[in-house]
Amino acid sequence: MVCPICSSKQTEIKFNLTDEHQVLCCINCGVEFLFPQLNDNELKKLYSENYYVSWGISGKHENESTKQMKTATFHLRLNRIKQYIPSGKILDVGCATGYFLEAAQQIGFEPYGVEFSEYSSSIAKKKFGEQKIFSGTLEESNFPDSAFDVITMFDLIEHVCIPEQTLTKAASLLNKNGIIAIMTPDTKTISNNLMGKRWTHYKLEHFFYFSRSSINYIANRCGLDVVHYERGKKALNINYLYTQLNIYKHWLLTPLINIIHTLLPAKLTARNFYFSIGEMVVIIKKHASNTL
Repeated sequence: MVCPICSSKQTEIKFNLTDEHQVLCCINCGVEFLFPQLNDNELKKLYSENYYVSWGISGKHENESTKQMKTATFHLRLNRIKQYIPSGKILDVGCATGYFLEAAQQIGFEPYGVEFSEYSSSIAKKKFGEQKIFSGTLEESNFPDSAFDVITMFDLIEHVCIPEQTLTKAASLLNKNGIIAIMTPDTKTISNNLMGKRWTHYKLEHFFYFSRSSINYIANRCGLDVVHYERGKKALNINYLYTQLNIYKHWLLTPLINIIHTLLPAKLTARNFYFSIGEMVVIIKKHASNTL
């Protein structure tokens, strides 16, 4: 099997995720990838309204507990972004229903979004306007070149079919001094080493899995430089984990969270805590030679 990132033939099967799908690892660039990927029809079915049940979202009603939890995480990301870009036009790729864009707008950014799911993009359009939210993939979008100061991809790059195309398109939409902020699972973490194939990030909708070195590799191929790396902390609460782990069941974590959810009082199950669950945050800029 040829690596879809570097075209090396030095790949090996890491494990079988299902009877039909395997996770492979490239010896050359270090990226892990799902084979075969879900097809377009499977993806459209996956990213329907039911996908957001794990967020506690149903119909036209958003879950306020989930929203405040995710907004707390997004403020962590925005604090980092503002160290590079204090304000301007921001494009959130994979914007879902627009939680991040709402937080960005509140501190002075002009919000735009891209969302593959027709269900969640329709909610975002009602918040920000039809012209500011594109329904589809970033590669299909019609935003003008060099239009954005910041492009964000939180829990996104692992979902795309061809990451190099996505990053190359993002680079074309970024102005010369702009940044791309990415959060994605990191395969070189303790949680990955301990949990193996039971790592909670190994899912059929996740096509690629990067490490610090492999995200550097693909960024450089796209004319980009990683200028900052950190472990990605998220705001979480017991209610959210309870919902998530009873949809994405785990042999150990699901019964454990069920016990905790039953024993704790409601005010504690809704309280946020900050934790790294095996993800990284990187800030990426264009090569200096590409900004002249």
